Amino acid sequence: MRKNLARKITKPTSLASYWLAQWPLCLAITVTGFIYNFGMLASPYFEGALVDSIEAKSTLHDVLVLVGIFIGVIAAVLIARALKRYTVRRFANNTTYAMREILENNILHRDYAKGDENGVGSLLAKVISDVEATVEGMRKLTTEIFDTVVMFFFYIVFMFLYDWRMTLYALIPVGVAILVAFLMRKPIYKASSEARKANSNLSSTTYDLFDNAITYRIYGRDNDHAKEYDGVLQAYEKKTVKSLTLTDLMIPLAEVIAMLGLIPIFIIGPSKVVDGAALSAPISGIMKSTWTLGAFTTYITTFVLMATKASKTAKLFGSIEKGLASWKRIKPIITPYEPYENAVEVKNSDTISISHLDLTIEGKTLLKDFSLEAKRGQIIGITGPIASGKSAFAKLFLKTLPYEGSLSCFGKEIKDYRPNEIAGTVLYMPHHNELFTESIVDNIALGDSRDVMPYLQAVSFTTDLASMEEKENTIVGNEGVKLSGGQQERLALARSLYYKKRLLILDDPFASVDPKTEAEIVANLRTLCGDSLVLLISHRLTSFKDLDNVVVFHGDGTYEVGKEKELLQSSDLYKTLYALQNEKEVSK
Repeated sequence: MRKNLARKITKPTSLASYWLAQWPLCLAITVTGFIYNFGMLASPYFEGALVDSIEAKSTLHDVLVLVGIFIGVIAAVLIARALKRYTVRRFANNTTYAMREILENNILHRDYAKGDENGVGSLLAKVISDVEATVEGMRKLTTEIFDTVVMFFFYIVFMFLYDWRMTLYALIPVGVAILVAFLMRKPIYKASSEARKANSNLSSTTYDLFDNAITYRIYGRDNDHAKEYDGVLQAYEKKTVKSLTLTDLMIPLAEVIAMLGLIPIFIIGPSKVVDGAALSAPISGIMKSTWTLGAFTTYITTFVLMATKASKTAKLFGSIEKGLASWKRIKPIITPYEPYENAVEVKNSDTISISHLDLTIEGKTLLKDFSLEAKRGQIIGITGPIASGKSAFAKLFLKTLPYEGSLSCFGKEIKDYRPNEIAGTVLYMPHHNELFTESIVDNIALGDSRDVMPYLQAVSFTTDLASMEEKENTIVGNEGVKLSGGQQERLALARSLYYKKRLLILDDPFASVDPKTEAEIVANLRTLCGDSLVLLISHRLTSFKDLDNVVVFHGDGTYEVGKEKELLQSSDLYKTLYALQNEKEVSK
């Protein structure tokens, strides 16, 4: 069920659809919930029956039979309870899985230009947290529909069978307790939210205090920063105490209010036992027709169980309030599940043709009237000062940034590319690559069965493998922590070559690689990527002499294109970058 659940939910903005999509499971919850909650009446009923049996001086055999039946019924009730808890937890797990799958799929299908300003990763982290809170509220509601609402119904009906007037009096404080818990749900949630924010602020400030302690001391700001930290700590303590006070006192307060219902019971009940008054509506064959000590015991026990459950509604209301707040944040961005289309390679032509392209970001013009022609089999170098638009230009091919003019990629305008066409045609290796806590082979193949060794050889990694005991099965650690910076870059590059497309964009892949290794890799690119167009973005110009063309971005909208030999004659900027590169190499 879980695997295809996300696709079955046609109205993901309606919480009811998540229950309807799992109706067999919800039916199981209903059946086991009714058995469990109705069976909970067995405890007070048999306690009263035992009291009456002992008072009537029944034989030991009769008492043991009654105890045996009691134990059997309670065992069945506990089994029903376990099954209900299992089915509710399974419902929650399925809902979490489905909701996360839908949202993650929605976010990854979004137009990146309209995405979260802090990035997809940040948005996903927020969404995952909100999904957990939403589903927890749904789980609590599903559970408490039976453990509170249904149980209340059974308990109240059961008490009415004994005496309807006394039950009405006893229920007044219980109703007040539930009302108080309901009214306090928002203040409690608000206090809890403020406490969580204060805790997050304290954590950030603490990390800052330790990470930058020396810097603050050097500039004479350590005392001021310590005072600031004390203020953050005091705010955290104040808000946390308030939150804990409201949360911890609400349940005992509601329980005390609910237990006031014992007053009319103890005022009215004993006289009924003494007088042997008739029950309001006894069930023949199950209940005695008059008030006895056992009947009074059953009645009191039933009320105490109900009043205790009423006091727990404060926690229920809090979870639901938190869940609804999270749902409000999720709802605007959740849409029906849209499965990814199979990747399609665009191959209407073998060239990329850029004409009169303008690229402006936040009011800054990075490229103005830019034109370029390139074809498969070529390696085009792209360089320029920091923040001159190199990476921004690369992201145009992913449709993550808007542009003016024409950017025709293999015979089709990038603006007209569908997501599956980008996936099948363009591969972008970013400057900062993610490595998984897996082996070298797993980080390259990502589960594919093809041999990874040709790609490790292409990035000059074989010498590194020779010094590793587990060779390509070596675990690289979290984010490649067990590898050097150069090894991390080459491993990410090997993965990019393994999955190369018609257009391969490499964003600064040699920042931590020595010039000799860089030259070897660029030579291998010629062989391995002969059927691809490679855009090589780099501050390092070591291998640019071997490239088919070089593009220099100035960062003010202007640019230059040519062979390195030509640029060293005509471009002052390129000559400056080249000289700086040589100075760095000499200093090493």
